[in-house]
Amino acid sequence: MGNMINLKSFATFLNEATNLTPGELKKSATGGPNSGMSRLDILASIVKKRDPLELMKGGTVVVSKTNEVSAAIDQFRNDGKAFSFKGDDGKTYSTSDLKKSAAFGGGSGAGGGTKQTAIGEAAQCLWIAATLGEGYDKPADYFTDKILSKYFKKISVGKTSLNEILEIDDGWKISSHLTAQFAAKNAIVDNDMTFHRDDDVMKSIYSAKNIAFKNNDFKPLMDDKWNPGDIWAVESGFTINELDSSTVESFNDDILDLHLQKRLIGISLKKVRKDVKVVEKNVERPPDTQDYKFLSGHIKALVRGEWYTTKANYITFDGGQVDLRANSAFGSHKSEIKGKGARGGGASWGVMQDAAARIYGKSKQLPKNSVLKKEATAIAKGDKKAVAKFTKMLQVYDRSISDANVIKELNKKKKDAAVWIHGKLGGLYVLDLVQKGGTKANKWITQLVNYAGSSTSDSSAYIILKEK
Repeated sequence: MGNMINLKSFATFLNEATNLTPGELKKSATGGPNSGMSRLDILASIVKKRDPLELMKGGTVVVSKTNEVSAAIDQFRNDGKAFSFKGDDGKTYSTSDLKKSAAFGGGSGAGGGTKQTAIGEAAQCLWIAATLGEGYDKPADYFTDKILSKYFKKISVGKTSLNEILEIDDGWKISSHLTAQFAAKNAIVDNDMTFHRDDDVMKSIYSAKNIAFKNNDFKPLMDDKWNPGDIWAVESGFTINELDSSTVESFNDDILDLHLQKRLIGISLKKVRKDVKVVEKNVERPPDTQDYKFLSGHIKALVRGEWYTTKANYITFDGGQVDLRANSAFGSHKSEIKGKGARGGGASWGVMQDAAARIYGKSKQLPKNSVLKKEATAIAKGDKKAVAKFTKMLQVYDRSISDANVIKELNKKKKDAAVWIHGKLGGLYVLDLVQKGGTKANKWITQLVNYAGSSTSDSSAYIILKEK
């Protein structure tokens, strides 16, 4: 009789060899460092941080256009179809080319940079604990493996091991030391605190946040949009029951109160080389977000061209402009924020819909993408009622446009007409929403721009420790 198969090893092999098919991508991770988290949310986080994604054929790839992939992820939630993206190597990949790595609850291999990020953030927890215990006046080389090991019990960092932390490179050791030294010296943290990353405490905070958003009938912000804290400093005695999740406002009020009392602090980390500074965010209620004023809507490019030469639409506000366009053929629309006064970034159609529902109410909603596709197809086929509605939306910005003019220009687009109309139509609905201006338009623009900068009115208090 031949050698018996080790069933455990065989199962591990099968798990490691699985790719992220649409069916797999719809699920949550059942193991690994992100156990219990939606794989779509995991993918979104990896893409945003520009961490490497493992490929089935071997090697890794980093997404080159993060905003486009973020919009495609939102579209996947609606249609469940695999989508393509460009890698930083210039090649095009499908989500089905991705491996279900440890980051997604797959095999034992590390999730590329995602694992390294986890180790780096866990290392920061350990350096802070050790610096508080030993004194911030100690030089970096004082913190030997033996010294650091004494404080591992003061931190809770999921499945990241002490050995993994101790093996980080010298650049991250220097960054961890300088950041910990600054935080301790400036009393941002103290000895009554424990430090957390990807553990039950951190996950319970995000779970309670989701409950608060659902209680408001709001679409929950992603964890790092609500609070970009990579690690959390928690004072002894804190319990999750201290957070009132009955509404978003009450929840964020409690987060702020605990933050100011130095009992619960979300800390966003950046690699430092020499000097450190602290930046506080959302420390007032409501948060001290930048307010913006709607100026005008545009159906053609601001420099040159006509309404029929671009599928995009535009909004100008005091500080920049918003470009509105579909992510792909019949794909959901997205907004891209540009301008010196804005923080950059973008927002998906779902975010725009959510902001519209909050500010304008049920009387004025942005339609679902399926509705836009249906209308676009009807216009392309020459349906008189649909064409008249489309023309009327264009006429708000150019009274010279007629039904005949619309039909003439769309006929030139031939087979691509429906796709082109769909791209234009989504932005027109947004313009219709805000074109009258006023307080609501200003609030909508403000919500959109501040969302793109992770500083919406629904965001919570946190600090950033970064290079000075």
